[in-house]
Amino acid sequence: MREILKVIKNRASVRAFDRSKAVSKEQIEAILEAACLAPSARNTQPWRFYVAESDKEKQRVMQAMSEHNSWANEASFLIVVLADRRNAYRPEERKYYIDIGLCLENILLETVNQGLGACPCAAFDGEKLAKLLELPEYLEPLVIVPIGYEAKGDAFEKVKERYGEVIERAAHKIGGGRSLKECIFKWA
Repeated sequence: MREILKVIKNRASVRAFDRSKAVSKEQIEAILEAACLAPSARNTQPWRFYVAESDKEKQRVMQAMSEHNSWANEASFLIVVLADRRNAYRPEERKYYIDIGLCLENILLETVNQGLGACPCAAFDGEKLAKLLELPEYLEPLVIVPIGYEAKGDAFEKVKERYGEVIERAAHKIGGGRSLKECIFKWA
């Protein structure tokens, strides 16, 4: 199997993290580098990142997140993916959402490549987050990505005790829920 397919098939939404394992600065930088290598319309690269690694900064981000995402507090760090509307192609049409989606996928795939887990979160108050992070008006928070080592065994049980029912990886089909045949609308 080609390496990239292996990474794609191993990507899953991880919602329980093992805080006893430290993520290195090099791993974080590799993830951000992959994000910056995403394609974008006219190569505008309309993304910026707010990296919350300290507990204080993570708590600031967590204040804007929905309560059902409290498990994200266990992540080693959070990346807030921001759209920089100054650099966006056709910002009035929000075409930059496609660019941010491509960037996000690179983040998720490189996270797996680094041996880590992540889960993109869109359930947050964007206006509140912008105020908490003191963002300039042209930066729009679009997704928060908690990242860290996946909790397994005792580490998972500790997270589960603290946050109640954490959705387990097994509850979701890894590698997508539909077959290729089901995904193709028409092949003419």
